[in-house]
Amino acid sequence: MGRPPLPSKVKTLRATTRKCREVVDSTPVVTSLVDVKAPAHLTGEAKKVYARLVSQLFNMGYLAEIDVDALSLYAFEYTELIKLQRQLQKEGYIVEEVTKNGVTQKEHPLHKVVMKKLAAVNALGSQFGWSPVSRVRLHAIASGKEDKNDFSDFTG
Repeated sequence: MGRPPLPSKVKTLRATTRKCREVVDSTPVVTSLVDVKAPAHLTGEAKKVYARLVSQLFNMGYLAEIDVDALSLYAFEYTELIKLQRQLQKEGYIVEEVTKNGVTQKEHPLHKVVMKKLAAVNALGSQFGWSPVSRVRLHAIASGKEDKNDFSDFTG
C-alpha cells in the first residue's frame, strides 16, 4: 500500500498535476454554506469546530457534501482531545500510587487516552491534508516562492 491519493485540487495548488496521472474528481463542491449544517449529534464546542472547518474549506473551494461525516468525526475527536488535555493538565501528568511497597509515581493513565485521541485527530486531519508541512508548501506555491524544478520543462 502506498500513500492515499490526493484530490486534484490539492495537486493543482501544489503544482504537481500531470496529465498521465490525472484523477477525475467528480465530487460536487458545495456552492452554499446553507447546504451544510452541523450534524445533530454534535454539541457545543464540537459544533463551533465543525462550523469553523466548514467555513475554511468552503472559502478554499474545497468542501464537498460527502465530507460532512468526516468533518463531524474530526470535530468530535478534536473537542474530546481538548477536554481530555484540560483534565490531564488539572490532574497532572504524574500520579502517585500506593502499593504494598510504598508510594510510587507513574504516568497518568489518561495520558495514553490523550495520545490515542491525538493519533485519531491526526489521522482524520491527514484525510484533508491538514499538516504544517502541507500548509507551508501550499503557501510557497501561492506566493510564487517555490524552488523551480530544473526538469519541469521536460516532464508533463
